[in-house]
Amino acid sequence: MSAARRLAALVPTLATTPANQVANMSDLGKILDEAVAAKKVPQVVTYATNADGSFTYSHTAGTVSTEPDAAQVKPDAIFLLASATKLIVTIAALQIVEKGLVALEDDVSKIIPELGDQQVLHGFAENGEPILKARQNAITLRHLLTHSAGTAYDMGDANLIRLAQHRKTPPSTGTDVVGRFSYPLIFEPGASWSYGTGIDWAGLVVERLTKSTLEEYMTTHIWKPLGIKEMTFFPRKRPELQARIPVLAVRTPDGSLAKYPGRSINEGLTGCLGGQGIYATMEEYLKIQRSILANDGKLLSSKSVDLMFTSQLSSAETQGLKQFLKTPMAAMFIGEFVPEIETSWGLGGVLFLHDDQGRRKKGTMSWGGMTNPFWIIDREAGLALVFGTQLFPPGDVETAKVITTIEKSVYKMAGVA
Repeated sequence: MSAARRLAALVPTLATTPANQVANMSDLGKILDEAVAAKKVPQVVTYATNADGSFTYSHTAGTVSTEPDAAQVKPDAIFLLASATKLIVTIAALQIVEKGLVALEDDVSKIIPELGDQQVLHGFAENGEPILKARQNAITLRHLLTHSAGTAYDMGDANLIRLAQHRKTPPSTGTDVVGRFSYPLIFEPGASWSYGTGIDWAGLVVERLTKSTLEEYMTTHIWKPLGIKEMTFFPRKRPELQARIPVLAVRTPDGSLAKYPGRSINEGLTGCLGGQGIYATMEEYLKIQRSILANDGKLLSSKSVDLMFTSQLSSAETQGLKQFLKTPMAAMFIGEFVPEIETSWGLGGVLFLHDDQGRRKKGTMSWGGMTNPFWIIDREAGLALVFGTQLFPPGDVETAKVITTIEKSVYKMAGVA
């Protein structure tokens, strides 16, 4: 569904729910309880705060699965973050830039030759053979962090899907970054924009330059400094965490919810995937957001934080983003995007370039993940918000409505709407 159609579907709901009339926290909590009861989402765990902690909000509702006798979900539920992982790995990459191990404009092809050796796919010949040409442009760390390296997801690009069929190899297989994402680029680095695996490769840059895994690096340089104890790429190694992961649900054709019958996107992984691999509680994820919002120096310098919220795209890359937002893949973006509000990409997420009514001020950074988690950091309003649920498909319309209700309600309660 296009962004415009999603917005149109949202309008009647907002007109009939108290999303813009929430007077206090209990009102929003009641609305979220009702949304869960109506099967809009299987569960909600949401947190929000401002920079100094003088405003906080949290609410938990729903169950750990779609079974009739399922237990109530708890605030300490462990969620598969999917692409919400990308913010944290971007922070790790900026840390090693600050340490002088690499620069944003450095060519990283020698650090990750498995990607550097890939050719660029220029379509297919009349006989069906792929047209592959040697890469001409450097692949920089900035390209990887901003989805402008040509490293698209093979499951989301028609040419890469066709290439996989030609080679008789299923897409999105492999147990680590190299095994799963070693396929051609879809354009020259810096020539366009396409959401993809760049931050997975950036995570591998971090690993190789620090001679550690992302799990080890983040434990020391991100999680411990913020007192985070329950964030990991491998919950199966910590049974007490694994037991707290809600069962992934799926929206059925009739609009109800059922247990998702497929595999987890992280099943079988042996390496840390920086674009999708982390599991965490929403409360601990918010600690990372608040550190960046408060610019407290615990993770990054003020200069690096400012850079995160600065548009990183060239004119060609910006045009690529605009074209991408018109494709079916854009419907997978989490939360509701108003088509008239221009966007760009910072270092960590999408940037909204204008104010949105009752929420997201100009310069807000946001993103989500395939299982429908969602986060924002709004420096102008001084607000950070995170929402967790475990539901397919990505970009679920009912979930988007719930997120909008939370956003507008929290902004009003915090006095920054």
